[in-house]
Amino acid sequence: MAPRKTLNADLQRLYRSPLEGFTAERNALAARLKKEGRKDDAAEVKTLAKPTPSAWAVNALFDRQPEKMEALLGAGKRARAAQREAVSGRGAEALRESIRAARVLSDELRWEAGQILAEQGRAPSRVMIERIAADLQALAFSPAAAEEAERGWLDRDLEPPGFEVLAGLQVAGAPVVDIGARLEARRQEEEKKKPPPLPKLRPLPERPAREEKREAEARRRQEAIEKARAERDAAEQARREKEAEKWRRQVAAAEEKMERARAEAGSLREEAQQAEKDAAAARRQAETAERAAERTREKAEKAAERLAEVQEELRAVRERAEAVS
Repeated sequence: MAPRKTLNADLQRLYRSPLEGFTAERNALAARLKKEGRKDDAAEVKTLAKPTPSAWAVNALFDRQPEKMEALLGAGKRARAAQREAVSGRGAEALRESIRAARVLSDELRWEAGQILAEQGRAPSRVMIERIAADLQALAFSPAAAEEAERGWLDRDLEPPGFEVLAGLQVAGAPVVDIGARLEARRQEEEKKKPPPLPKLRPLPERPAREEKREAEARRRQEAIEKARAERDAAEQARREKEAEKWRRQVAAAEEKMERARAEAGSLREEAQQAEKDAAAARRQAETAERAAERTREKAEKAAERLAEVQEELRAVRERAEAVS
């Protein structure tokens, strides 16, 4: 249980870290887990996808505005709890108040998320702001987003609350903006701006069998071309996936080799430091021995001088003794 809790904390830090460095941070985390012997966790981390800018902005809100995000989630929980009573005519005011609080917090947070994106050099569009609002609305009101709300980070954008959720919340007369419908309406507006399609040609009168045969032959050729193109595209996709897998293996092997080299370098560095310490100690011992030898030489020279003096005195005494005798 403890390693999983630790992994969840690591993933929370990963998804709240700067978006530009996500891939490097993810690979570093996977390498560390692998080094710790947690191969399954490392494999899981290696497959994690980079979050969209809007999902990352919500993760940044969890990090920078924890009190407001906690208040938003709390308001959503209270609204869902009051929803059942409101259907039967009780607790409507509590439901309205919870939805009102969630709406105010969501408005504040989505604009703060836009400022966070602007700080990162990602000027948010109106569509992205509404996408962030949809994520916040899902976290507050959608039971399907309970896991993301509990862990405090998103790896992707969430589906907006469904019609049945919004209808249940609106039963007490507290309107909830359907962000999903707004996004769909905006998409339809963009579709309307596109140039109209070319008008369909009126069907021609029935043609001779020879012409129909030519057209059938042309259709078969076109189908054959499309089939060949699809097979070629599939083969190209398979080749690219195989190439990508080869590079992934090479990267993994290089990372493992780098880890071994780093470990070996660390061991050699420790041995070199110990050798330097031993050499320094040996130099100190040599210097001590040399000083002791110097002192011994000095004593030996002095002893030799005294010996010469004694020998001279002995010679003089012998000479006097011989003279007397």
